[in-house]
Amino acid sequence: MKIYLVRHGLTSSNKEKRYVGWKDVDLSPQGYRQAEKLAHRFISEPFTALYSSDLTRAVKTAEIIGKRHGLKPVTTSMLREIHFGDWEGLTYGEIMNFSEDEMRRWFDNPFQYSPPGGESLMQVYSRMEQFLTFLPISSENNGSIVLVSHGGAIRSVLHHYMGLAAEKIWDLTIENTSVSLLNKSKARVEVVFVNDLSHLED
Repeated sequence: MKIYLVRHGLTSSNKEKRYVGWKDVDLSPQGYRQAEKLAHRFISEPFTALYSSDLTRAVKTAEIIGKRHGLKPVTTSMLREIHFGDWEGLTYGEIMNFSEDEMRRWFDNPFQYSPPGGESLMQVYSRMEQFLTFLPISSENNGSIVLVSHGGAIRSVLHHYMGLAAEKIWDLTIENTSVSLLNKSKARVEVVFVNDLSHLED
């Protein structure tokens, strides 16, 4: 089974480099244009099931993709971004003003530590992996599916299946509407490609 991991389109918070996490924001006008280009890409890469995080920026991206295939996305909180707790909606600079020690500790090992009141990256990976493990049997039998999620959540999955060391997590770049592909065969999962943005090329 092919599993396409798609990050949602651009938001104003992304442009401002804010840690939005579970904060619910819509796509920016540019984000909607990105999603339309992404939908066009999938005309030549058909899929049979579409899942999305239940946060608006992911749902809107998934709806645009699904419209071309006559599919309505199935939404789930299991595909959400990392919950940033007290850091929700703040920029790096704003966080460093009052939570510098916690920020440095989290950056050094985001799998072990979490933002105050939020999730560790290991917790995010665990719910993402649980979702991947228990995908409906119909999806297993039908070839290709699309999951619309978020940068940190997708990064946690790819990091695991690429077998990277913990400190290499920040080396992975997952840009808005990027496509990464997993090939799942029974218990084996292979990373085919990461962060593909060919649909945005002029």
